[in-house]
Amino acid sequence: MPSYKKYLILLVIISFFVSCSLKEFSLENKETRNYVKVEEKSFELEDYYIIYALELENVRVYDSAKDVYLKLFINTNKYEYLVAYVTLATQLQDFVSIKEQVSKYFIPNIKEEEILLRLYSFALLKLQEFDLSLETAIKLTDLYKSSINYELLGTVYISKNEFLEAYDSFKKALKYGVSNSLVQAKASLEFFQLNRQKQAIADLKEYILKSDYDFNIALQLLTFYNSLEDKENIKELLKEMFLYYKNSEDALQINKTISLMFQNFEVNEIILFLEKNHIEDDFLLELYKNTKQAEKAYNLLKKLYTNSSNPDYLAQQAIIEFELADNKNSILASVIEKFNISLKTSTNPIYQNFLAYLLIDYDIDISKGLILVKKALEQDPTNIAFIDTLAWGQYKINNCKEAYKNMKLIVDEIGLNDEEIKLHWEKIKECRDANTRKNK
Repeated sequence: MPSYKKYLILLVIISFFVSCSLKEFSLENKETRNYVKVEEKSFELEDYYIIYALELENVRVYDSAKDVYLKLFINTNKYEYLVAYVTLATQLQDFVSIKEQVSKYFIPNIKEEEILLRLYSFALLKLQEFDLSLETAIKLTDLYKSSINYELLGTVYISKNEFLEAYDSFKKALKYGVSNSLVQAKASLEFFQLNRQKQAIADLKEYILKSDYDFNIALQLLTFYNSLEDKENIKELLKEMFLYYKNSEDALQINKTISLMFQNFEVNEIILFLEKNHIEDDFLLELYKNTKQAEKAYNLLKKLYTNSSNPDYLAQQAIIEFELADNKNSILASVIEKFNISLKTSTNPIYQNFLAYLLIDYDIDISKGLILVKKALEQDPTNIAFIDTLAWGQYKINNCKEAYKNMKLIVDEIGLNDEEIKLHWEKIKECRDANTRKNK
């Protein structure tokens, strides 16, 4: 089996293990134990060192804080400080120091034994001292049976390619507690190493609802389906994910799922899915626009505006209404009214320019058009469409010298391939030349 699959399993487990271990500061075990009492030493500067270490942690100078905790431990013989040292060393990935200090100072059956054994085994694992790491992890689970400890043991077994032993360890871990990483690790072993694909998929399908469609769990299930080239189940799962995240209003996961949908669906399939589930929102609107379904986009915009009074929806209606009309003059009043209502509360430069162009091109209110396009240009001074509208307005009031300057900027940048740009250029140049001859 390719080694990268083993690596993926390890990565999931190790990242979870580190985060849990670093958060675990409670050293009390649920079982009643007669711990060995460690003789502590008096240290006059203890309080000062504690404050100093905490302050260093507060400003994230973790390496120095770690060293202060080690000094505290050496001077007081209080193992809580060794735990703090080892915890920070784990965070800093200073595994050599962990091995050195724990080997030197470890005492069996003390209150801090569990976390020291766990982080020591983990450090040995990262140092690729697998046999000693395994020996320590077995000792750990013999003494302290918990989900995270058995998960660590399973991780060590994976590193040694002992997959059945790892699987058994993960099963034991699940008896003491369930975590996403643990479920993922067990399912990955079933799927990739133990040839139990059906069981792995069944496990994840059962767990995914309990995890509130955790995205990493869903992604792993998608990976399994992809390995089996099961396109139908990929699509069904993506639909489930989208609906779940939509209902829970999880925008981040919705966007991730949409990205995956585009990789696995034709656009029209997504549209049909959204329509069937009555999901009429901006996502469907963009799909209608991208597939040039203007009438559907217009009808959806009407619904969206009715439900929200969002001026953007009304302005977008106006644009589509104008573009769809065969007889532009017949709908001008309706389109202009929509823009006027929208621009009472919106300062969108695209809408300002669109209305400006209509007012100028149809000789309705050239002065107002020029005011609007200048507002648009304040927000986007280099926009070609806005400069074209300005030049056309200047031409309409016979300010052909300024119109020529602005139109020349456009022609120099994009040429005369656009028919409307070409028409404006010729008209403005003709006007400029006529005014030049008149003034001679």
